[in-house]
Amino acid sequence: MLCGHPFPVHVFPQIIRNAVYEVEQHTKAPQALISASVLGVISLACQNRIDVCRMKNLCSPVSLFLLTLAESGERKSTVDKLLMKPLYQLEEEWFEEYTQDLIIWRNEEMAFNVEKKALISKLKSDIQRNKDHITTNERLKALLAASPKAPVRLRQIFNDATPAAIKDYLSGRCRSIGLMSDEAGTIFNGYALNELPFINKMWDGATFPVERKSEPDKLIKDARMTLGLMIQPDVFRKGYLERKGDAAKGIGFFARCLICQPGSTQGYRQITSPVVSTEHLPVFHQRLIDIVNESIARNERQCLRFSPEAEKRWLEFYNKVESEMGLVGFLSDFKDYASKMAENVARIAALLHYFNGDEGDISLTAVEAAVDIIVWYVDEYIRIFSKPQTLLLVSSEADELYSWIKDYCYKCVVPYIRKTTILQYGPNRFRNRSKVNELLSTLYSKNKIRAEKRGKTIFIHPVEGFI
Repeated sequence: MLCGHPFPVHVFPQIIRNAVYEVEQHTKAPQALISASVLGVISLACQNRIDVCRMKNLCSPVSLFLLTLAESGERKSTVDKLLMKPLYQLEEEWFEEYTQDLIIWRNEEMAFNVEKKALISKLKSDIQRNKDHITTNERLKALLAASPKAPVRLRQIFNDATPAAIKDYLSGRCRSIGLMSDEAGTIFNGYALNELPFINKMWDGATFPVERKSEPDKLIKDARMTLGLMIQPDVFRKGYLERKGDAAKGIGFFARCLICQPGSTQGYRQITSPVVSTEHLPVFHQRLIDIVNESIARNERQCLRFSPEAEKRWLEFYNKVESEMGLVGFLSDFKDYASKMAENVARIAALLHYFNGDEGDISLTAVEAAVDIIVWYVDEYIRIFSKPQTLLLVSSEADELYSWIKDYCYKCVVPYIRKTTILQYGPNRFRNRSKVNELLSTLYSKNKIRAEKRGKTIFIHPVEGFI
């Protein structure tokens, strides 16, 4: 597959941009791969601290679903370790604390069970002997009320956990996780993504009931989930798309994902200087830790809103996307993905604003940056999910149709042509509604035509000046 255009790293705030460049210096990995990983790490750190509000009352999570296709040898693991280092260290510290707390709890539980057994035995004896058992009963009630509570293992990062394990965790005290992997083949071919409706609900931030036959029902409420998955393209296509791709697309899972396949840097990773900078990643890491620690301390979320200028720009983007979803729009064949673009812009803008430590409402700068990032991702989505073998043919046929439309308008001395005219009088092999829609979409995406709808009639205007 041909490489797409470069990821717009320059739109990141300086603290993020410097981290991307420094990781690139260390690894020579593709910038787009590093940038996707950065967005995943930031989403994981921030999702339990902030939400984003748009249109005055539409509040949503800021969690991102990121899926990066990259071949073996692209240094996915190295990038992951560099960016996630402080969060992995935090996981180890939490596990050590949990292990120590577990030892203490087991000792307390053993003593509790001995005392409970003794009181129950005494209570039975008092009742059988018809003795006053009120004091014993009160002591037992007090003991049961003060039963030692099992420690909760605090964790953020899940890998190949089952949906049941994830649900159990999120229905407890903790409500923020990341399903993260630099080799996500086991996740796509395993259990974690078996229940896509549940995964989608977590992106939405919706309430989800957890029902078990042997346990009381639980409720996942106001939980957050980030997906940061890297996988080899062949494993993704042959191992997942062929088996579950239609279902994943149909249910809207891919529409929620920011998917990319960065161009490979293998063969171009010469070392020109052994000296690389090391001062930027620690700053990035410290910001991650500060946010996570604040999230644990406060355990409440702040809802970020757009500034008036930022909201105006977001609305312009929303309306532009909506128009491109029309019959001959650039996104007419990708309406499922397009329907989530504006919301992903809002999420990314909020993440960039908050991670950068900016005060007040989300700025216009953050929204402009988020728009550039989402536009890059939609181009990737179209490139990945379009059929490569038909692209050149479609382009050639589109040019042929464009020439016919121009000639028709010239001969009839009119500035436009009805779409129905193409179906009735156009070249014979194009007199098919689906075919015409496909070719007009291609021409529209190249800015070779404009489309206007009056009532139920669509008018096509050829645009001059294109080669």
